[in-house]
Amino acid sequence: MTPGPHPIFPKALIATFAVALASASFDVAHADDAKPGFFKKLFGGGSKTETPAPAPEPEKKPATKPKPEPEKTATKKPSSTKPPRVIITTTGGKKVEIGKKSTPTKSVAKTEKPKEEPVKDVTSSSSAKDNEAPMKGEFKVDAEDKAAAERSKSVEVLPANGGWEIVKIGGRDYVTAESIRNFYNPVYGFTTFRIQGTHFWLGSSKLILKAQIGSQEMLINNIKFILSFPVVEYNGKVLFSRLDLCKLIDPVLYPSHIQNAEFFDTVVVDAGHGGHDAGARGVYGYEKDFALKMAMSVRAALMQRGFKVILTRSTDTFITLGGRVAIANQTPKSIFLSFHFNSGGAAATGIETWALTPQSAAATISRGGGYNVNGVTGNKQDSANIALATAVHASVISRFKFVDRGIKRAQWSVLSGCKRPGILFEGGFVTNGAECQLVASETYRQQVSAAIGDAVLNYRKALESAMAKR
Repeated sequence: MTPGPHPIFPKALIATFAVALASASFDVAHADDAKPGFFKKLFGGGSKTETPAPAPEPEKKPATKPKPEPEKTATKKPSSTKPPRVIITTTGGKKVEIGKKSTPTKSVAKTEKPKEEPVKDVTSSSSAKDNEAPMKGEFKVDAEDKAAAERSKSVEVLPANGGWEIVKIGGRDYVTAESIRNFYNPVYGFTTFRIQGTHFWLGSSKLILKAQIGSQEMLINNIKFILSFPVVEYNGKVLFSRLDLCKLIDPVLYPSHIQNAEFFDTVVVDAGHGGHDAGARGVYGYEKDFALKMAMSVRAALMQRGFKVILTRSTDTFITLGGRVAIANQTPKSIFLSFHFNSGGAAATGIETWALTPQSAAATISRGGGYNVNGVTGNKQDSANIALATAVHASVISRFKFVDRGIKRAQWSVLSGCKRPGILFEGGFVTNGAECQLVASETYRQQVSAAIGDAVLNYRKALESAMAKR
């Protein structure tokens, strides 16, 4: 009997993020009984370094004042749909609408999409002045990435491997979108497969994936992910890098096959900064204080849901980055959540979540650790990291309709050495007046904490099948 899909994305997104498949009728996936991991069997599961490609040039960004703790950053605000009104009372007694943001100075042009397509574009305005690391907008071609793909010196179409169409471009393996559709179709029942110009859609009543040739942005049920490499086109086919298939797409769509998934009943909650390290200076206070308050609120939400919680700090004290990692690594049956708040221009706004950069890929931003050539300790948890990031990010974004800055990659110190599944969550911009007012609100922190608590439960439920194999 094949268990039905388990939703780790919120139900409002009609997602089926986690799927536990054990049916012998799905032979190609069932092959992992002999050798764990379907992609491990075919491609090495991304654990072996593919033929390295030259590291991409880091994105240029306006100089900003560096922060004491290296895991902090401010990146460009991505696109978002117009949020519904959600109003809470702040600590100052004022009412603030969640998702309401300053009028931007520059608009991104809207692009045409099929009228029958049920997915709404999430393009929005952005201001280069307020974003430290400009990102490609959804369905906006990045000229350099597209040109790089076109300049590829060598293209080799390899024999089908287990039903997968593989194309090697410039020494890097890619798989066709048709292969992705065919493999996951028994689970998701795709009814839409469309290529229109540079736009690509793959969809069903359960899941909608959108991407664009030349861009590293991908939407799954309107949640933004930043791929390690741009989507490319060859001979009329849309191609995703093998690394992104193994390290992002498969763990998100098929978490029951995540390698080394271990049962956990404890969450290590890390409040960023502390003591002499104040973090970002916000409109209504310092990041270190907001991070501690958020950590305490998340602790309460997790305990209400039956989890044990370990805090890296419970007072305004300074803990080294290595000390935070050590606490996580010394806590058995645990996962790691590090909480921070962002800084940038006065109009910068939104939520972003960070997972560790996979081996043979570059960080999303230039100061995020560069190109991960040899891999680090935390890469052993790559699949679990991205699944955890997806669960938390999607839960918060879908519930509050904040600007979605995406699930991104970096080699922050608290992630690179962590032996447990871990993420770094940026809960808003303290340099934005309206958003900092929310961050300073106990009501806001409690509501976000509840969403995070639910996400951790969903994450554990999604990985039950994989944990059972351990």
